[in-house]
Amino acid sequence: MKRMLMISYYAPPLLNAESILVAKTLKFLSQHYQIDLVTVGNDRDFKNDPFLLEEMGDRVKVINIPNPKPKNRVLRKIYRVMMGRLFAFDNPLWLVRVQKELVRLRGNYDVIYSRSMPGTSHLAATFAKHRFQNVPWIAQFSDPWAHNPYHVYQGKRKQTIEGYERQVIEGADHIIFPTVEMRDLYKSVYPDAKLEQRATVLPHHYDEALYEATESEEEAKRAEGTIRMSYIGDFYGLRSPEPLLKGLTALKERRPDLAGRLELQVVGNIERTFVPMLEAAERDLGLRVDRVGQVPFRESLGLMRKSDILLLVDAPSDVNLFLSSKLIDYLGASRPILGITSTKGTAGRLLGEYGWQVHHPDDVAGIAQALEDYLSRLGEYQEQAQQMDTDRYRSESVVKELSTIIDRAYGLKKYAESQNYQKA
Repeated sequence: MKRMLMISYYAPPLLNAESILVAKTLKFLSQHYQIDLVTVGNDRDFKNDPFLLEEMGDRVKVINIPNPKPKNRVLRKIYRVMMGRLFAFDNPLWLVRVQKELVRLRGNYDVIYSRSMPGTSHLAATFAKHRFQNVPWIAQFSDPWAHNPYHVYQGKRKQTIEGYERQVIEGADHIIFPTVEMRDLYKSVYPDAKLEQRATVLPHHYDEALYEATESEEEAKRAEGTIRMSYIGDFYGLRSPEPLLKGLTALKERRPDLAGRLELQVVGNIERTFVPMLEAAERDLGLRVDRVGQVPFRESLGLMRKSDILLLVDAPSDVNLFLSSKLIDYLGASRPILGITSTKGTAGRLLGEYGWQVHHPDDVAGIAQALEDYLSRLGEYQEQAQQMDTDRYRSESVVKELSTIIDRAYGLKKYAESQNYQKA
């Protein structure tokens, strides 16, 4: 069995989107590779979900490298500000510690695999590439780094981050992006990197085995009286509940009978700025808003299955470069999905291919009409959800493609080594 060195700052048991993706990926990837995973292990800014360790499996050797953050929340905020002024990338002290660990490692690795965000994981892999010479390196991006439209850098700081990113783009043997739009962005920014030959678009994936099979009797009774519409994720920054609430206000004026049956469930963290909006919706619209908060991953999947309608809400943009991992989990839940996101981009295109409505966050009239359609024709939409063919996004399918990419990079490197040996 080939040996892999994997580097990902976020990994189980941390509870966030990237860590969840790592858990689902390694569950299947570890069937083909003996894996040493270098990760932070614990980060005080995130909750832990012990189940993710169980999901990842015991065939992965975890090497935890602590990040020296202060315990106190206020001090951590000051620490982040100071580090942000001194360094152009996140978690610089963690990177130093990882580099020291990589010097000590004596593993005879066949491949290096790194994931981000944060980009620090790829910088650590850059060091590993030099440390373990002639070992192929696969770098997988979940979000853009230096060219993230929601985290715009300026001046010298931008140049510095672009320099680090260029090291990754040019140093990796193969690069994986979750969307065509993100791949094309990097091709335009780094035209000399020959990404046509070295880049693959590979989507996120869901694990069918993790969902609850059936609804409880209590849930079936609830569905008869109310319609539960759920948003699984966080509201923060530009990702706001405002477009949805404006659409619900318009629906209330037009179809109070439908609006009166609706229950909104928000499963995730809500930035303090948005709490008054949701409270006003309860007060002014008579809408029941169930703010569940962040829950363990498997529980969130159960809540998806127990929902009547699932919401995807993204920040406003002309073209959406991103692919939310929860959207792929939504597909696995086999429930109707309403997209409040850009109609241009992978998310909008994917939803459209399955026949789900997609409306830009600025299109309040379209959102209101969609809500009326979904609520008044719920049975039809639920039948449509059961008919979706989502095999393309199953973990087994996607990780099989990932394994093929890794094996191809390994094979090309071995072939090149044999040719050099014959010439010598």
